[in-house]
Amino acid sequence: MSAMTIYELGDKKPEIAETAYVHPQASVVGDVKIGERVFVAPMASIRGDRGRIEIGDETNIQDGAVIHSETGFVTRIGRRVNIGHNATIHAELVEDNAAIGMGAVLMLGSKVAEGAMIANSALLHNKTKTEPYKIYAGVPAKYMRDLDPNGEARKAIDDYLDTYVANTGLYKKYLRTVDE
Repeated sequence: MSAMTIYELGDKKPEIAETAYVHPQASVVGDVKIGERVFVAPMASIRGDRGRIEIGDETNIQDGAVIHSETGFVTRIGRRVNIGHNATIHAELVEDNAAIGMGAVLMLGSKVAEGAMIANSALLHNKTKTEPYKIYAGVPAKYMRDLDPNGEARKAIDDYLDTYVANTGLYKKYLRTVDE
């Protein structure tokens, strides 16, 4: 498998924990810090060219997700966050245990509270703030219902996160290109 696509930009060099996995077809640029056991899938783009991006331990960033920061912002993504396929994150903060659905868009300065869930294809406008352990859906995203932090849905999310944590070791050990 070829080397990861990691780019230093000026004096800004990504910091990636040894236990993290960044797929060779993902891109990490500039002022980015990636924590322990983070899984970054193919075609994900994490671009810290204008502002810093920090990604907490055991978070997963799925295929095609885009994370970007702006001048004057630090984009902070907490611990054990699930970022779905093709999600776009320009948020200021995504707290621990949040779940961001496939195709969701978090605009500049938005803040996702601990354990909140942003549904597939939802749009969180600039500077929107959510509340802990609540589900938001729609365009624009609106509160739908509470999410029990000890309930079955939360357990399913945690189990799902555990598979991605396991993937960090699995992919490092077994992923290989196929010679034709």
